Amino acid sequence: MIEGRMKDGFDQHFRRILGGHHGALTVASLLVTAAAIFVVATQWNINSDFKELLPGDSEAAQAMEEVGQRVGSGSSLFVVIDSPEQEANREFASVYAEALRELPDIALAHFHNEKEFFEDHKLLYVDAEDLESIHQRIKDRIREERQRENPLFVPLDDGPEEVDTREVEDRYEELAHQDYREYLEADDGYSLTIVVRFGEASTDLDTTSRLLDSVRQIGQDLDPASYHPDMELEYGGGLVHRERQYSSIVDDVVKSALFTIIGIFLVISLYFRRFRAVALVLVPLIMAVLWTFAAAFLFFGELTTISVFVFAILLGLGIDFSIHLLNGYDRERLEGKDPVDALVNCYGSVGRATVMGGTTTFATFVVLSFAQFQGLAQFGQVSAMGVLFMVLAMVVTLPAMVLTIHQKWPHTPDKERTAEHMLSFDRWFHEGNLARFAPGLLVGSALFLGLAIWQVPNLYFEENFREIGEVENPWQRAANAEQEAWEERTYEARRDAIYAGRDVAAKALELRENVEPDSFVPDREQTTTGQKYTSALSGQHSSTPTLLLMDDVDEAGTVFRHMQNIEEEGGLETVRSLASIHAFMPGDLDAQQKRLEVIAEIKETLETEDLSSLDDDEQERLEDLRTLVEVGPISVYDMPGWAKRMFREAGPMALEPADGEEFAFEYLIYVNEAIDHMVGDEARQFLSEVQEASEGSGVDVRIGSQSYIYTAMLDEIRNDGARMLAIALVIVFLLLSFYFRSPLRAGVALIPLTIGAIWALGFAAWFGIKLDFFNVVVLPVIIGIGIDDGLHFYHRYLDRGRGSIIEVSYHVGAAVGMTTITSMIGFGGLAITDYAGLQSIGYLAITGLAGAFLATIMILPALLWYAEKFEWTALLPEHEWKGK
Repeated sequence: MIEGRMKDGFDQHFRRILGGHHGALTVASLLVTAAAIFVVATQWNINSDFKELLPGDSEAAQAMEEVGQRVGSGSSLFVVIDSPEQEANREFASVYAEALRELPDIALAHFHNEKEFFEDHKLLYVDAEDLESIHQRIKDRIREERQRENPLFVPLDDGPEEVDTREVEDRYEELAHQDYREYLEADDGYSLTIVVRFGEASTDLDTTSRLLDSVRQIGQDLDPASYHPDMELEYGGGLVHRERQYSSIVDDVVKSALFTIIGIFLVISLYFRRFRAVALVLVPLIMAVLWTFAAAFLFFGELTTISVFVFAILLGLGIDFSIHLLNGYDRERLEGKDPVDALVNCYGSVGRATVMGGTTTFATFVVLSFAQFQGLAQFGQVSAMGVLFMVLAMVVTLPAMVLTIHQKWPHTPDKERTAEHMLSFDRWFHEGNLARFAPGLLVGSALFLGLAIWQVPNLYFEENFREIGEVENPWQRAANAEQEAWEERTYEARRDAIYAGRDVAAKALELRENVEPDSFVPDREQTTTGQKYTSALSGQHSSTPTLLLMDDVDEAGTVFRHMQNIEEEGGLETVRSLASIHAFMPGDLDAQQKRLEVIAEIKETLETEDLSSLDDDEQERLEDLRTLVEVGPISVYDMPGWAKRMFREAGPMALEPADGEEFAFEYLIYVNEAIDHMVGDEARQFLSEVQEASEGSGVDVRIGSQSYIYTAMLDEIRNDGARMLAIALVIVFLLLSFYFRSPLRAGVALIPLTIGAIWALGFAAWFGIKLDFFNVVVLPVIIGIGIDDGLHFYHRYLDRGRGSIIEVSYHVGAAVGMTTITSMIGFGGLAITDYAGLQSIGYLAITGLAGAFLATIMILPALLWYAEKFEWTALLPEHEWKGK
């Protein structure tokens, strides 16, 4: 009944609508495509922030959202000013930073850590016990000098030590603010870095480009060459990396699209042997992809780095539809039917399978669209829209173009020029070969299935982002293991050799400087942009730091001191440094008060005692000390402006500043990682240490961290992806059961998908292809194509009748082979890109496509031959093939 209604619907659609209005429908498709191109060109926007891939209620995403709302951009831009003259660098940096601060988007432009405030408050940073020791030494020294003035005094020892405040200096040098250089200059002195942070937290392409362009333009307008002829400006950090990633993605899109279109063009040209077939296959596909992108950008506003490459997936799916339909149309025309009747018959048979294949694939993507992991959800939503547009293009645009082109340039297919005939498929697809090879095909398939099942447990999920896309072939593993063992055995020797080489180089440099001090020019030690700003920042800044957020200044201080104590005890192995306005504090008020009491005693001693008996050097040191005792208690609000600006909240939801302050700064702690937050194990360890340390303070702390985002993303896609795919498979099975009106027949149609997928995963495990959060999105595509192959083959067999296995294998097998090749070309376009995540998609997709194709041509013909031989009527059509 359903098949009859669908067939009647196609009949009316082609005879009444397309038959009379095919030209108008073709023009309408072109106009809609032109509008889609305009939308894509004007609305194109990509967001590569992993936070956007997480569900909105994720704690990791919510914490990063709060970071953005309160702090602004969590990433820093590092502007590197490079020239041989240090003073020129400082002068230009002063002007450049001042100009940057005038921009409303700039929250921080910092390069100079002024130390005057801390110099004036040195004594507050010395422990009370050390201050008492200094005070006692002063008193002892004064008393000793008085005794020496007595002519009857006979010293029995060398007397008390001289009053030496250098001990204060030594204590002072160990403090947190001393970790910050006065100027953020590289070790070799050739470059100076300005740390820039933005109030804008958005990470999409448009915002990132706009912010970076504004900073670069100001730098160019200031004419660096006027400060020094060799002065150059370089830019680095998370935002620049993101911009480069965007550029790389755009380049990869172009490269992949060109490879795919050219490759498909060549293959289809060889298959159909005429230009119009190439146009009829490619043009509707490209139209549907453009419609999808336009709808996606209008609906979502921006796409993730996963969704933006949906075009390759849609081409892989859509070309499957178009080749089957055009191949079916050619067969009907070869039987003598006119174009409209050929389309009616083709779509009444092949078209029903195509629509059903599109429905099952659509259902798969719809299921994904409900995933909590937004990377899968948006991918599923965009792909589902794409499948609808693909089916629309196949049912409306393709036949309209066929009739329009035929009306202008009539054409009748030539059987002698078909790919099946030219490749002599009839030599291979005949009853004798099928009877001869059927047992071997099934036994071989079972053997491969067993081997694949044995290998599948070796397939694992890659959590190291840096190794995504890397394939370790079986023949490489032994060599790699041997190399790793050699590196482990020789690690200490190689390390010692490196250190010895550095010592020799340093001594040679020192010798050169001593021999020719006037003409000596030090060598550059930092040559790349990253080396320059890393050296200048000395581990005190990170382009993507972890932020701890609190709402109370005292609680923030408590958390910082607690974590600082743990760090000093070696409990934060994965943390390079902690940074907060509280790091600049000389303890809490109680600790300060104890020190101030001793300082007051020192002050009284210096004011009341006669120091004239001391020698000149000692008097000078004590006079310096006299200027330092004029201090009182300080709070975070007394800190210098540059220190406050480093922790400024500049987002739209920044906390209200305290009285007399321009902005809030006292509630944040920056945690700079000593690990790579894109390596799963390291990120988990770092996050665990930070969470445990912050929770131990007893304060409510929100952690905004890329490590948190990355680990949450890995957990989401592992759990969500497997669950969604399982649900999708169940729904696909139910749809096929409904379509074939038999669960058993649905199972037959699913054989290529099921066995092909196991083969593909087993081969991937053996060959060294790993799953990752990029290539898991291709698993639904493997489902879609695997279903399509089996569905077309089995549907064609049931439609033709018993005895048609050879004919179905001859025609459908050729079409399935061609769709597999063209789909492989489409995904091959991803495999040749420079982006590792896209390479991994390409590798797994090609493996899955090969598995589905081999399962279709190896298992279904042999299985159905046995079904006919042994009369398994539940699998067989009710009628005989008329062409037999």
